[in-house]
Amino acid sequence: MTESVPVAALDEPPESVRRAQSGRAAASNTAAMLGARIFAAVLGLLGTTLIARSLPAVEWGYFSFVFGLLGMLAIVTDLGVGRAVIGKLVHGDAEEAAGVATSFIVLRAVLGLVGYALAIGYVLVLRCPAPVVAATALAGLVVVIATPSHALTILFQSTMRLTLVAAAESLARCVQLALTVAAVLWAPTLLFVVVPAIAYEVVAVIVKVVAVSRGLGGPVPARRIELRWWGPMLREALPLSIGLALIIMLQKVGLLLLGHADSFEAVGLFAVGMKFADLLDTAAMAVVAPLTTLLIALWPDDPLRFRRYFRQANVVLLGLGLTAVVAFWPVAEDVIGLLFGGNFAVAADASRIQVVAGLLGAVAHLGLVALMATGRVVLIPWIAGGALAVNLGVAWPLISRMSYEGAAIAGLSAQVALLAAVWVAVVATVRLRRLLPLATPAAISVTAVVVIATATAVHGRWSPPWILTSACACLIYLLIAGSIMRRAEGLPIRSLRGPKTDDTVANRAGECDRDRPGGDARLRAGTDGEQ
Repeated sequence: MTESVPVAALDEPPESVRRAQSGRAAASNTAAMLGARIFAAVLGLLGTTLIARSLPAVEWGYFSFVFGLLGMLAIVTDLGVGRAVIGKLVHGDAEEAAGVATSFIVLRAVLGLVGYALAIGYVLVLRCPAPVVAATALAGLVVVIATPSHALTILFQSTMRLTLVAAAESLARCVQLALTVAAVLWAPTLLFVVVPAIAYEVVAVIVKVVAVSRGLGGPVPARRIELRWWGPMLREALPLSIGLALIIMLQKVGLLLLGHADSFEAVGLFAVGMKFADLLDTAAMAVVAPLTTLLIALWPDDPLRFRRYFRQANVVLLGLGLTAVVAFWPVAEDVIGLLFGGNFAVAADASRIQVVAGLLGAVAHLGLVALMATGRVVLIPWIAGGALAVNLGVAWPLISRMSYEGAAIAGLSAQVALLAAVWVAVVATVRLRRLLPLATPAAISVTAVVVIATATAVHGRWSPPWILTSACACLIYLLIAGSIMRRAEGLPIRSLRGPKTDDTVANRAGECDRDRPGGDARLRAGTDGEQ
């Protein structure tokens, strides 16, 4: 007698797809990446402060300009291909995923070399000072190494195995900080303090290569390079590429405008705020990266869980960002003076503005992920282009009047425009009722404003130790905001993890609804009875 196979077993998705659809895997990956990224960002900030204190003001401006320029090169080196290729890695068969992985890595390596050439050409054509040209030539190796290294990270991300990436980045940052300390103590010059950044990328890529070759993360790349995948990758990623390019310009254009319209000292003061905003961006990316895979895997088969995870991620991301703003705002002068030196304390107001702008940008990025996961990428270039136009439209007059503070205000204006446009696009095109949480973000934002105002007044009047002010403000905010989030949306991380036994497949009730006539329409209308 032939042994019968249960229908459920025949329909069971592959292990890679189950992990991609798992809220538990997303939560554990988020926790690992968040911890590692915050750890790495703090060590990176310590290294940056050592460099800022050891270099003359103009050389610090050179250093900030060079790495700001290299950050802009993501316009060329990223192209949004990574996000576009995740779907192929998640839903393709093993052979196809291996071929895509190899082609993707090679494509990213080529883009890294192109980016390096563009960086050198930029500083030569604009006749930048000789130290800037030399530093760009050396620091540009970061782009050459980091671009294919990020392709390896995408392989880990496609199967929700980012824990090893988190460990690799933490180890690499420790090596970078050790080398930075050595450079500052024995050779505090522009070229020597650039070397630790290269060492960071070298260590990280070595760990990833070893792990991928042993099958510890994502599909093992095929030995044969099939360039036929490049065309579909680039065509699919084209709208996203343009949009991300414009967003990167939006984030970095203030630095470059100051380098041309003001002085390199102003660039250095503006860069101080960027360092704190980068901490916020780092934490945001740790939340967004696993969620990107999860949302791509769930759409369009499970809109109920898509909506639930997107709502909770918005609340969690906003809560984390507001906690950072609460911690930083009342004591900005003290923190900047301690880390960078008293001469940089004048950048406190600009830094506050940049941190708030970074928070708005992080929340907007989450909305862009939703548009990408649901196939609405054609809207992203228009949204980003409008926000960049806002930035450029107000930046020139503000910079001429207010220097680096004007650049910070222009950046904040652009992020407000970006977030508003993204939310309108998400609501108008995804068409899931109650997709965006409104009451909870409003409540925790008002709470943050009240706590910041109170802490700032107390710190200005009685001048307690800044660490005490910051810690107390954070504790009070977390207690109040945590209570609001728990009552309104449920405990976020625990809710993200979901049921242990049935979390990696579509919600059974949702499947039954979709089997009925009109079931999918009811879910999209939001009448599924979600609590």
